[in-house]
Amino acid sequence: MADNQSAPPPTGDQQQQQQQWGQPQQQWGPPQGYPQQQQQWGQPQDQQRGYPPPPPQQQQQGQWGQQPQQQWGQPQQQQWGAPPPGPPPQGYPQQQWGGYPPPQQQQQWGPPQQQWGQPPPPQGYPPQQQQQQWGAPPPPQSGYQAAAPPPVAGPSQTYTGPAAAPSLGFIPNQTSPNYNPTNDVEVIRKACKGFNTDEKALITTIVKLDPLQIESINQKYTADTKKQLYSLIEDKTRGSLEDGLCALVRGPLNFYVWLVDRATKGMGTKETFLDLALLGRSNADINAIKKAFQAKYSRKLESVVSDDLSGAEQRMFEMVISATRTEEAAGVNPTTVTAEVKALHAATEARIGTNETEVSRIFIKSNDATILAIATEYERTYHQPVESLIKSEFSGHQKEALLYILRGVQDKAKRDAELIEGTMKGLGTRNEELAFRLITAHWIPGAIPAIKVAYNRIYGKDLVARVRDETSGDFERLLVAILNK
Repeated sequence: MADNQSAPPPTGDQQQQQQQWGQPQQQWGPPQGYPQQQQQWGQPQDQQRGYPPPPPQQQQQGQWGQQPQQQWGQPQQQQWGAPPPGPPPQGYPQQQWGGYPPPQQQQQWGPPQQQWGQPPPPQGYPPQQQQQQWGAPPPPQSGYQAAAPPPVAGPSQTYTGPAAAPSLGFIPNQTSPNYNPTNDVEVIRKACKGFNTDEKALITTIVKLDPLQIESINQKYTADTKKQLYSLIEDKTRGSLEDGLCALVRGPLNFYVWLVDRATKGMGTKETFLDLALLGRSNADINAIKKAFQAKYSRKLESVVSDDLSGAEQRMFEMVISATRTEEAAGVNPTTVTAEVKALHAATEARIGTNETEVSRIFIKSNDATILAIATEYERTYHQPVESLIKSEFSGHQKEALLYILRGVQDKAKRDAELIEGTMKGLGTRNEELAFRLITAHWIPGAIPAIKVAYNRIYGKDLVARVRDETSGDFERLLVAILNK
């Protein structure tokens, strides 16, 4: 598409081979996820097992840009890929239930992808779902037609898998076929009449809507008034409540477009928002953001982000925006995992100074399942957890971005619970970031329940009560409504 840019020359001081940034590797998440494959913050990638399936209009690609979508809290079924010749090696810790190893179980060559954000049961682990054969494609997701099984990748070939569809709310102008927005538009207009705004009515009406219903209500309001709904919210609300309600009514695609602009506008980059908008997304979602960004701001996303960053950090986000990561449907190729483990070691511990661009390439171009496999194999081979490796080799934004990706693959609900707590920890609450993290989770079916479970497990507290303690007034009502939806 028009936004695509040519890939920069390959990096990697330790490798003789050229590697394209977008060389297919694996999925960023388990074969099931946010709605049924993508990892949602706790569900099969985009939705987790254990959570009810989304309504028909939601059964498209998983949230957060991943392809076989899985639900927040469901075990990933797909294995790394085709096994090497001979019997599979033993000893890989099986990853399940948020990264906690199961009790004394032998497993196969690659760890099945774990469940997003599900806590380990009090006594042992529930029996695992039947796992796929080595190299088998992930099971078809709801809303997708079953694809032909991918070929087993060998040393001389790589299977990239079919391209994922855009996530829910990432197709411009897509509305909900089973929702009539007329009554809700009338409630919103009535709540905003006169000098006194009925904030409670706005919160109740807007929070209940999913991304496609939000688009429906936006189109209806514009058709009736020739104005944008978010402009009405900006005019009638103030402060943190305004930030949260405007984020909700923009919907996922337009919100992330706006968030990139917000992250790069003014003095200094707001790195947290840039990561939230762009990291870990599918190629389809990145391309949708690029196209919508140019349509709104008449500038290329690549240029805006590159102008705001520099050095290895800039090259990392150029890779992200190139939208060339391996599709989730490709599964894991053990040959690729072995090569990338060696490349990761060569770029870090095996040399003086870190080849930052090469490490970024490994994390950005790989799908979730491959990243998880690389992390498992690296620790087994070099006796160093990859998270510790990143912390020792990097600093600043690039360190935080790599940890964001890694932790999201290992346990998205746990990662997001910790990031949410981080907005409330210490003196003063970062209200805007707190609202944005909860709202982006709210758009992913099953994510909020998984985060609440993970939060309670980590901190021994109820997340709703914690938010109540840190916020007040209408802003508190908004966030509690999101958490209790």
